[in-house]
Amino acid sequence: MFGINTTGYAQASIDSGKPNRYEVSGFSDKLFTMIDLLSRGREAGWPWENEAA
Repeated sequence: MFGINTTGYAQASIDSGKPNRYEVSGFSDKLFTMIDLLSRGREAGWPWENEAA
């Protein structure tokens, strides 16, 4: 479960202390990269390894 906190430094709206729950602050195009990396977990490489040249 992903929560997107667009208010900046506000309190989390979900309990991100439980497994597979994440809350990300802010919103930009890099948010989708972050969601992809978190979804892959330990199988994810470094972000710069996945970028196209």
